[in-house]
This record gives sequence, C-alpha cells and structure tokens, in this order.
Amino acid sequence: MTIRTRLTFLYSSLLAVVILMFSAATSSVLNWTLRSQVDSTLLKAAEEVRREVTDKLISPASSRTPFADLMNQINSMSTPGLFVQVWLHDSSGRPYMQAESWSLVGLGYTSLDPGAMQKNEETRRDVTIDNVHLRVATIPITVNGKLHGYVQVASSLRTVDAAIDRLLKIMLIGGAILLLLSLLLGDMMSRRALSPIDTITQTARQITAADDLSRRIPYDGPPDEIGQLTQTINETLERLERLFNAQRRFVADVSHEMRTPLTTIQGNIDLMRRIGYDQESMDAIESEARRMSRLVDDLLLLAKADAGRLSLVKSRVELDTLLLEVYNQARVIGNGVEVHLGHIDQAQVIGDPDRLKQLLLNLVSNGLKYTPTGGTVTLSLSRDDKWARIDVADTGIGIPEADLPHIFDRFYRVDKARARTQGGTGLGLSIARWIVDAHGGQIDVVSRVGEGSTFTVRLPMIPEHAPQESLRDTRPSIPAIRLPRPR
Repeated sequence: MTIRTRLTFLYSSLLAVVILMFSAATSSVLNWTLRSQVDSTLLKAAEEVRREVTDKLISPASSRTPFADLMNQINSMSTPGLFVQVWLHDSSGRPYMQAESWSLVGLGYTSLDPGAMQKNEETRRDVTIDNVHLRVATIPITVNGKLHGYVQVASSLRTVDAAIDRLLKIMLIGGAILLLLSLLLGDMMSRRALSPIDTITQTARQITAADDLSRRIPYDGPPDEIGQLTQTINETLERLERLFNAQRRFVADVSHEMRTPLTTIQGNIDLMRRIGYDQESMDAIESEARRMSRLVDDLLLLAKADAGRLSLVKSRVELDTLLLEVYNQARVIGNGVEVHLGHIDQAQVIGDPDRLKQLLLNLVSNGLKYTPTGGTVTLSLSRDDKWARIDVADTGIGIPEADLPHIFDRFYRVDKARARTQGGTGLGLSIARWIVDAHGGQIDVVSRVGEGSTFTVRLPMIPEHAPQESLRDTRPSIPAIRLPRPR
C-alpha cells in the first residue's frame, strides 16, 4: 500500500469518526430538546388537573359523589394528543376512584406507569403500551401533607422518534456523500502533495542509471518539509559530486605521481641488469623510493584527516621557541638559500607542538624549493590583537595570480617539472592548511611573480592571565580537511 493510499484512508477514517460523533451528538441534543418540550407540556397539563382535583378534595362539600363528573372535566381539560389518568386512594392506600382520558387503548384499571405510583414524587419516564411509545409524567396529589392519589399525563413520542429517525437518515446519507467526496479530494490532494516525492524518486533513478551526479531535483514549491527534503538531497548530491570528482582527481594524481618514480626505479633496475651494479642507478632508485615513502606518508595523514580519525595532542606551545627550532633545522637544509629570522615576539597558543612544527617546516621547505640560490627565506612572529601571526616570506619565483586560489589543493603544482625535480609530493601545502584549520586558525598567501611569496598563519593566542587548568585540551575532535574545488 502506497503512502498516498494510506494517507487517504487515514484522512477518510478520521472524517468518518468525526461524522459519527457529530451525528450522535446532534441526535442526542435534538432528542433532549424535543423531550424537554414534551415534558414541559406534560407537567403543565398535570399541574392543571391536580389543581382541579385538589380543589374538590378540600371543598367543604367534598365527598365521593362530586367525583362522578370528574371524567367529563378531565376530557374538557385535556389537550389533543395528551392522555390523562387520575387515581384517588383511601386512607389504606387502595384506589377507590379512577378517571381517565384515553383514546388509544382501553386500559381499564391499569395505570399508564404503575412503577411511578410506587414513589411519592414527581417522575417522567418512557413506557411502551401495545407497541405505542409514550412519555408519562406522574405527580402526586397531596392535601395537608397527606397523599390522596396521583395524576398521570402521557403523550406519544411518535413525532419525536420520527424526527430523530429522519435526522439520522439525513446524516447517514450526507455523511456517506461527504465521505466519498473526502476520498476523492484526499487522493487528489495527497497525490499533489506527494508529487515532489515521485520527482525525487525518478530523478534518483535517472542519476543512478546515467551515473550523473551533476543533476539536481527541480522544486519551486514552498519551503515546507518537502522543500527542505529536496534542498537536503540536492546539497547531498552536490557534496557527493565534489567527493567523487575529488576521488577521481585523487586516483588520477596518485597514479600519475606513482608512475614516475616507479618508471624511474624500473628503468634503473633494467639498466643494472644489463651493465651490472651502478652507484648512480642505485642513488636514483633510493631517491625515488624515499619520495614514494614521503608520498605514502602524506597520503596516509590526509586519509586519516578526511576520516576524522587523526587526533591532536594539545598543550601550551611557545611559538617563539618552536620558530627557533624550525629556523635552526632550516639552516641545515638551506642548500644555498639563506634562512633569516625577522621580528620575533613572544606568543603562546594551545596546540599540538609536533603538528605545528610540521606546519612551519612545510612552509619553509616550500620556500626553499622555489627560491633560487642566493635568495632568502625569512621567518617572523608577531602579535596581532588576539592572534599570533607567523610569516614565512621568500624571494623565490612567486606564484601566478591564476594559481593562487588552488595553491592549497592536493597535488596542485605551479611548476610541475620543477616540483618533481625538487622531490615534492604536492601535498605539503594541503597538510599545512589542514593543520591550521584543526587549530582554529587561518592561512593566507600573497605572491608576485619574480619577487617571491609570503605565507601568513594566524593562530588564536592564549590569554595572558588564563589559569593553567582552563588550557587543558587533549585530543579534540578534528575537522576533515577541505576538499579541492572542482576545476
């Protein structure tokens, strides 16, 4: 059973329950109203008869003979459609006189409502006599607190019952028509309301069949639940498209990056098979093997970051001390490029010292690779409001403006041939950006071709008087590294 069918049946079932409850309530109210009107008429007539009988009972000349003409008086007092009985008792409670106006059936000495005469109180009850449904009002006749008899007035409920029956029939027929209309309208409305779901299903099937994640689900309706669902699915499709594009580029880039060193290694092995051991070939094999090892390590690091399984062990880090360590290490690997220290302030941050050192080494190594012999790489540290600012500036070849938006993408190189010659993996700046993001910082680059580049890292500083206990932050959750934008 489809959702549309279930919704239609649900709405119709609820409507049927409402119709039944409304019909029951309406018939009950009508029945109570009509019976109240009948009771009012019966009591009014009974009071009139009782007053006449009481007058005769308290008359000084009262005896049994004056009641001989009671029947005629009752008949003259009776309203059409009302049936009256008067019962008088002696002191022992035995009836000694009955007067009645009864045109439907001959009751003789049978009371309209015998049960009501057992109670010395006013009653109104339904009785059935010879299949005639009656409403009977019984009131006692008392003089000076002494019970002398009863007055019973009855009226047929045929009109009331007929009115209730007509109402129920009208409501039954009207309810059936209304229920049928609700089924048709409910199906139409549910079909219209759920039509975007059909569109979503068809689009998803087309995307699966065509393997085309660039398609989106069209929707121009209100921002309701269906609209939010459509927007969420479109956002998911967009993210999946970026992920699959990144995966394709990643596989292609890895294949390309691995093919070059593997080809070099295979070529040198073939050469040594022909000419024997050759030191130059062994050095080339060792160099390519090390580059492949670095590439695998960097890929493993980024894979863990993407999966959110790479944790940072954070503590208080003195950036000036860390910068001096990186400076001393960079001087050793300068290879003709001078490494200088610029202005150094004292600044402390909360971070992983190993990852922060890796960040600085990646930036310095990048500057050394693209700075010719005789150039300089300068490290500086300053305080910028609540941020610690690290600048790594070089006098290298610079980065073209068109390449700046992609400089932090994986495997992106401005000068691909030079990068491979320098032994780079194309992942250093991607890792640097992830480390900065994981520490809640920012990284930017400013560059001019032929003049050099400056990478600026901003990290949130520790407040000067912050207590040590508030600075503990071990193994926080790490955001996934940003994926490269599709090009």
